[in-house]
Formats: sequence, C-alpha cells, structure tokens
Amino acid sequence: MAPAVASRRIRSRPSDAAAGPDPRVRALFAAPPADFVARRDALARTLDGERSPEAARVRRLRRPPLAAWLLNALARERPEALAAVLEAGDRLRQAQARAVRGDGGALREAAAALHDAIAEALGAVRAIAGAAGHGAAAAQPGPVERGLRAAATAAPAERAALRAGVLERLPEAGGLELLGGLAPQAGAAPEPPPRGRSRGAREQDRAGQHARAEAARRERERRRARAEADRLERARQRAADRLRRAAQAVERAQRAMQAARAEAEAASAAAEAARARAQAAAPALPARPRRGGRAGGRAL
Repeated sequence: MAPAVASRRIRSRPSDAAAGPDPRVRALFAAPPADFVARRDALARTLDGERSPEAARVRRLRRPPLAAWLLNALARERPEALAAVLEAGDRLRQAQARAVRGDGGALREAAAALHDAIAEALGAVRAIAGAAGHGAAAAQPGPVERGLRAAATAAPAERAALRAGVLERLPEAGGLELLGGLAPQAGAAPEPPPRGRSRGAREQDRAGQHARAEAARRERERRRARAEADRLERARQRAADRLRRAAQAVERAQRAMQAARAEAEAASAAAEAARARAQAAAPALPARPRRGGRAGGRAL
C-alpha cells in the first residue's frame, strides 16, 4: 500500500467512528468550531469513564475546517439541499457512463442539474453561515462550493459522514473512481470524439452554465431584496399612519386644553369683576342705628 493511501485511510477512521449512532459525537460536530477541542476532550473522558471503546477514536478526532463545519451544518439544517446535490451527482455519474457508451444526450442536462443543486445549496450555506456569525465565510464560498462538488462524486464513506454531519475535512472528489467506472472495456474500440465539439466550445458551455446559475442566484437575491423592501415599506406606512393619528389626537387635545383654559380665564375675569362691583357698592348703604342707645336716651 502506498504511504499516501495509507495515511488517507488512517485519517478517515475517526469520521467512520463518528458516523455511528452516538448522538454525543454528532453534537460535538454541531458545536462551534472554537469549542471543538475542549468538547472533544471532555467527551473522551466521559467515554473513558463508561469504558467505551470509542474513547480512543474520539480522542483522535480533529477539528473540522470552517468549510467542512458549514457542510456539516447544511446536512443538519437543510438535509434536502444536500440530498439534491448528492442525487444530482449520482445522475451525472450515470450520464457520464452512458456518454462513454455513445449516449451523451443526458450529460449536459445532468451537469446543469448538478450546478443548479450546488447553487441552491450554497444559498442555504450562506444563510446558515450568516446566522452562525460566519459572514466572512459566506462572502467567500469557494471552499464550500469545491466541497459540494467533491461530495457529489465522493466515496460512499465520505458521503455517509457528510449526511451524518460529522465530516472532519472536506471530501475528496471520486475522480479516479469515476473515470475507472467510465473506462471502456478492454479490447473495445475507442469512442471517436464528438464532431463539432472542440475543447473551447465545451469550456464555453461550462462558462455559460456558471453564468446562468450566477444569474439565477442574483435573481433570487433580487426577489428576496425586493420582497424585504416591500415589507419594510408597508411597515413604514403603518408607522406613518399611527404617527399621523397620534398627532391628530394630540392636536385635538391641545385645542380642547386651550378652549378650557380660555373658558377658565373668562370665568376668573367675570368673578373678579363681580367682586369689584360688590366692593364699589358697599359704601352707599346707610348705617343702621343701634337700638340699645335710643332706648337709654328716652329713659333719661
């Protein structure tokens, strides 16, 4: 066995173990990347206490890079988007096999379907990354896109680990395996190259597919932005209506207050005038004599 192949197999063992039924391992890969090592060591100690044979394997787990963590999150939160990518990869593999045998009609359609599925999955990853506070990773989706393309043709063990959300690293594309499965049988005549399809034309087709997928993604984002703008405009109009009604109520209250103040001031002025008139009329009244004084005079 070549050293590189042996090393690759050794590194894959923890993921195979992690794909097991223990939910604690899946929870470990669901934790934020910064917490992975501390949680891994704590889980290994717990498994040691349980005398579990998985303790050593868990201890060898490595923190996944951010792109692999996002793919694991996609498997947990949007499994249907990941399943669409893997199914499109299967269809592409089958279409390539038929193309080698001379039936290439479905190859372009299968490649376009895979590209669309990856574009849809990238949109889901952007939303997941933004919600998890990894907006910078969402702005540079290159590693995640390469991981999705590789997963579409990866080995079954890596695809199973991805479905379980326990990838330690980005999957490797099954290019050699795919080409081996598509190779002509020994002794078979080589297929002639398709007429009229130069390498430049094929590259133009791929570029066109990329451009169409990017245009579709931008159109979806434009529709989402327009819907959000419409929602905000409706909310602004509702707030403006409430503000206008409140201002009208305040204006009515101010007018009522001013009318009440004017009425109170008028009543106060009328009362003051009445008091003044009463005081002015008081000296004109004749003084009444005292009865006791007159009776005494008569007695004298």
